[in-house]
Amino acid sequence: MGFSLGVHIILAVIGIVLPVIIVAAEVVGIKRKDPYYTRIAKRLTTMLIIFFAVGTASGTLVALELLFLWPKFMVLVGHVAILSLYVEVFAFFLEAIFLGVYVYSWDKFKNRYAHAFTGVLVALGAVLSAVFITMLNAFMNTPVGFNIPEYLKTGIIADVNPLAVFLTPSTLIEVAHVVSTSYFAGGFIFILYFAYRMLKSTGDERLHYRKGLNIAFSITLIATFFAVITGILSISGLYSFQPEKYAAMELDLVPQTHAPELLGGFYSNGTIKGVIAKIPNLQSILATGTANGSVPGLSSYPVSTWPPLIVHFMFDTMVGLGFGFGLLMLLIFIALILKMHPFDRKWLLYILILAGIVAVFLLELGWATAEIGRQPWIVYNVMLVSQAANTSPGIIPIAMFFVAFYIVVIPFSVLIIKRLLRDRPITQEKV
Repeated sequence: MGFSLGVHIILAVIGIVLPVIIVAAEVVGIKRKDPYYTRIAKRLTTMLIIFFAVGTASGTLVALELLFLWPKFMVLVGHVAILSLYVEVFAFFLEAIFLGVYVYSWDKFKNRYAHAFTGVLVALGAVLSAVFITMLNAFMNTPVGFNIPEYLKTGIIADVNPLAVFLTPSTLIEVAHVVSTSYFAGGFIFILYFAYRMLKSTGDERLHYRKGLNIAFSITLIATFFAVITGILSISGLYSFQPEKYAAMELDLVPQTHAPELLGGFYSNGTIKGVIAKIPNLQSILATGTANGSVPGLSSYPVSTWPPLIVHFMFDTMVGLGFGFGLLMLLIFIALILKMHPFDRKWLLYILILAGIVAVFLLELGWATAEIGRQPWIVYNVMLVSQAANTSPGIIPIAMFFVAFYIVVIPFSVLIIKRLLRDRPITQEKV
C-alpha cells in the first residue's frame, strides 16, 4: 500500500498542477498575443492526456487495494464516511468531460478565453478530487459522524451522520495543506522539466521552455508561500487533535510549559540524546501563541499507542528542507524583481533540477510523516491498523500484482510521452 500510494501521489500532484500551468500559459499567450506560450500549452496538453489515463488507472488500483488490504476499515468507511469517495467520482467526471472538450476544441471557440475556461474546469475537477480524498484522510485523523463510545464498546456503528465527513475538526487545515503542497511539489516537477529542456535546447526552442519556466515558477512561488503557512497551522492542529503524534514529532517526553524547539535528537533508554540545538520557548509559542503555553508529552499516554519516534527525525528533515525551499524561491524572486535574469544562468538551472527531485522527496516525506505519526491507529483512537488489515496469505499475489503494475506502467508511460514529444518539435506546434 505504501509503494502504491508513494507512486500515486506523484501522479496525482502532476495531474493537479498540469492543467493550471496549461491554462496559465494559454491565457498569457492570448493576452500577450505570444505564440510561444500557446505552443507550451498545446505541448503540455499531450502530457496531460497520458498522465490522466495513467493516474486514473492508478487511482482505481488504490481503491481496489483499500478493499483488498483493509476490509474492516472499509466497512467502517462504508457506513460513516463513504460520501467523500462518492462525491470524488463526480469531481473525476468533471475533469474527464472537460478534458475531452479542452483537447478537441482548440479551434472551435471564436472567443479564445472560452476555450481556456474549459481548461479551468479540468483544473477544478483535478483539485476537487484531491480535496474529497483528503477529507477521508481527515476523518481517519479526527473521526466524527457516529457514536464512537458505542462502537468501541459493542462494535455497532450507530447514530451515523454521513455528512460529517465533509467537515471534521481537521478537514479545513488538512485540505489547505494538501492542496498547497500538491501545487508546490507538482510545480517543482515542471520547473525541473523546463530547466532540463532549457539546458538541452538552443535558440528559439530554448525560448519556449524559458517562458514555460516563467509560468511554472510563478505558480510554485505562490504555492510555496501557502505551503509554509498551512504547514505551521497543521502542526498547531496536531497539538489540539492528535497530541500523541504532536509529542512524537516534537520529541516531547513530558508535558511542559516554555517548551523549546529541539533540532535533531533521538530517544534512547528513556532519555533524549543527540540534540543539535534548542530554541527556547519557540515550541510553546508556535503551538499555543504564548511561551507559557503547555504542550503535551508522551508520558501521558500508554507506550503501546506511541507513534514510532523516528517521526521526529522525519519532521526535522521536512522542516529543514521546507525552509531551504522557501529561501531558494525568495532569492530567485528577488533576482527576477531586480531584472538579473536568473534563469539564464546554467548553474541555477542545475540547482532547479536538483530542487525538483528533492521536492518530490519532500512530498513523500510529508505524507510518510503524517501517516507514520498516526500509528498504531488507522482511524485515530477508534481502529488499530492491526484490526483493519487483511492478514490472509492469499492477499500476497494480489499485492505483488499491484507493485508490478507500477514498475511496468510508469516507465512505459514516460517513454510514450518522450516519443510523442520527440516527433513533434515545439517550434512546429500549430497556434
